[in-house]
Amino acid sequence: MISIFDVFGVILTVFLVIVLLLLLIAVLLIFYSAKTKKVVFPGFILFVLDFLYYPLKSLTEKIGFKKGYIDMISNDMRNFVNYKALSKIPFNERILLLPQCLRKIDCPATLNSLKGFECINCGKCGVGDLISFCNQNNISVFIIPGGSFVKKIIKLTRPKAIIGVGCHIELREGSLVLDYLKIPGRGISLDKDGCIETKVNYEKIKKALLIKED
Repeated sequence: MISIFDVFGVILTVFLVIVLLLLLIAVLLIFYSAKTKKVVFPGFILFVLDFLYYPLKSLTEKIGFKKGYIDMISNDMRNFVNYKALSKIPFNERILLLPQCLRKIDCPATLNSLKGFECINCGKCGVGDLISFCNQNNISVFIIPGGSFVKKIIKLTRPKAIIGVGCHIELREGSLVLDYLKIPGRGISLDKDGCIETKVNYEKIKKALLIKED
């Protein structure tokens, strides 16, 4: 007579085998994408990255990939998957979210409780020039003091698309929120992260802001 524990054991074994197979396939696809610089089955990779995020993160770091690699791949996959939907959104229905850490340590910007830091274009960093560029293209910009501020901005502006700048982990966390809200987004990674005076490729941001249908 087969007991309930035997059935449970079989189910658990099958589940673990499936998980291991998904993990193996994902790792192989990630290796292939990294080597060839070509995106293969982005939807599948993204599903596995979300489903097996922590084991994949641990595994890739143990075998020599740099810390945050899975977050970076996850961001790249979402950018690829969201490209078409983002390209259809008018510029005036997009917003740009910038982290406050891009500011200089002596930045004179003041914090608005509703809109975040208000840049006065003092010229000490590249944010002012970027905001001028966005104004020319009717794209609203918000310099946010923290991740929790994002929900406030979304509620205030009701955007149809969001381009965000941040470190790999923040971009992944933000992308999960956008997935839930069904808002297409695009993440631009910082070239130098940290808490103060971080760096980013501003031209890359401008290019992402102007994505449109061919």
